[in-house]
Amino acid sequence: MIEVEPIDGLHLIVAVARGGAIGRAGGLPWHAPEDLAHFKRTTLGHSVIMGSVTWASIGRALPGRRLVVVTSRTFEVPDGVVLAPDPRAALATAQQTDDAPVLAGGTALYEALLPDVVRIHRTDIDVDVPDADAFFPALAPEAWIERTSRRGDDARLTFRVLDRALHR
Repeated sequence: MIEVEPIDGLHLIVAVARGGAIGRAGGLPWHAPEDLAHFKRTTLGHSVIMGSVTWASIGRALPGRRLVVVTSRTFEVPDGVVLAPDPRAALATAQQTDDAPVLAGGTALYEALLPDVVRIHRTDIDVDVPDADAFFPALAPEAWIERTSRRGDDARLTFRVLDRALHR
């Protein structure tokens, strides 16, 4: 694992297949245990913001993390999970207890909060997902600086850390 200096502000974590695919039918369209371990390491100890579809795919509280779920509905959630009515409220809720909360998807939340993101933890997955129905928004290349890049033990995976260009 390559370390980068920590920075405060909103972080984003995402796994992206060819063509920008990030999901299919409310779940991940690949099996990559090494990426799941990366997700755990990266989010442990942080508030994690996610949409209701992402929450439904996980379906439980995650140990060592506070989950902030964006939804317009009200429903029963376990300890360690809070509901927020919109992306801005979710970010404010997460920032009450965490200087570096992590945005974990899906597409609508990535689009809504990308302007606030200071660091992206991106896993590129070398697979095609022809029936994908969720996609990561395109990044303006001039807005991001790649801090680290390493191949995974799983040859399909490349782990990258990108910082917003103004955070040199």
